[in-house]
Amino acid sequence: MKVCVTGSEGFLGKNVVKALKVAGHTVVCLDVSPQAEIVADITKIIPLMKVDAVIHLAAMANPRLCDQNPDSAFAVNVLGTQQVLRLALESGAKKFVFSSSAHVYDIPPKYLPTDETHPLRLNNTYTTTKILGEQLCQLYFENHGLSYTVLRLFNAYGPNQQLGYLIPDLICKAQRGKIDLQGSDITKDWVYVTDVADAFVKAVSSDFVGAINIGTGIETSLGAIASIIAKASKVELATFPAAIPTRMCGDWHRAERILGWSPKVCLEEGLRRLLQVPVRTVAKVT
Repeated sequence: MKVCVTGSEGFLGKNVVKALKVAGHTVVCLDVSPQAEIVADITKIIPLMKVDAVIHLAAMANPRLCDQNPDSAFAVNVLGTQQVLRLALESGAKKFVFSSSAHVYDIPPKYLPTDETHPLRLNNTYTTTKILGEQLCQLYFENHGLSYTVLRLFNAYGPNQQLGYLIPDLICKAQRGKIDLQGSDITKDWVYVTDVADAFVKAVSSDFVGAINIGTGIETSLGAIASIIAKASKVELATFPAAIPTRMCGDWHRAERILGWSPKVCLEEGLRRLLQVPVRTVAKVT
């Protein structure tokens, strides 16, 4: 299968491209980066190509940056998604896979573990753009018959993730000699990037239309992760609870039923790969 991947040079994109190639697919890499095969801004004209499927990863993915730059967030995440959907349709693609976020359920959600039937909420700029992106996928399916699958990602992490996300920020602080962390009692559902990439590979060959959670179903506090990194790095750790701690934990069993997907890399192993040292068992929330 010939698959176009937008945002191919990003943290997730590079892992998805690698996984697709390992699975035997031909990949067309599209990104604003000059390293991409096709260099294009998705908010503008995208060169027409012939592909069998499109995986749309290109986005403003940092919620704080989206709130600070709402015009840019809507241009990239909403207009850009519409442009890529049109590209997929004109390119003859039979499948569109959209990268969304578990943030669309709100933080915290109404219940845990959170499944795909949970109501969506326009919490902030980022979640609003992702919900609108999902609705555009549905619109193109209903009006043009373009099959789509939305993957709602919980907290992806792994090597070469940029600063501005928790785990690389904690590692950076450790390299400077001390970790201080506000909100240590907040929990997330951490899923390793190679597992996320595997979900996209499986989704591109699926005929399922709708949303699928990609997570582990395990809550882990930010403080537990900070403690692991501090001990491995032999640095001081200072943690402070959140004024209103929030929780996240995903129900991933639809992914198991429909895609045959399950998380393979546990958090202990994922952190070991990042830190290149043995780690103790991470304290999980029960």
